[in-house]
Amino acid sequence: MLKRPKPNKEAVAQLLDLEYDARRAFINSDTLRDQDRPANILQAYPCFKEVDHVMDELRRIPNRFNPDFISDLKTRWESFYGKAQSYGVFKKVLRSPTTQDKG
Repeated sequence: MLKRPKPNKEAVAQLLDLEYDARRAFINSDTLRDQDRPANILQAYPCFKEVDHVMDELRRIPNRFNPDFISDLKTRWESFYGKAQSYGVFKKVLRSPTTQDKG
C-alpha cells in the first residue's frame, strides 16, 4: 500500500491498528538481536520511516491496565531523545563547513 504514488495514510493506520498485537509480539520477541532490531523492524514495517506513523504507534502503546505507563513512556522518551540528539549532532559534524574556503 505504501508503494503507491500517493499512499492512503488512513488505510495504513487502520491496518496497523488491526495487527497491533502481532506487531508488538514481533518487536518484543527474543528472536531479533538488539543491534539488528531497528533494521528488521523498518524492513518489516517501512511505514515507520514516516513520523506520522511512529507517533500513531506511540499512541497505540498506552495500556489502561498498566499503572506505570507514564513513567515507562518518560523513560523511553528520554532514551529516544538522547539517541536522536546524538545522531543529529553526529550528522552535523560530518558535513563540511560552509563558511570556510575550499582552498
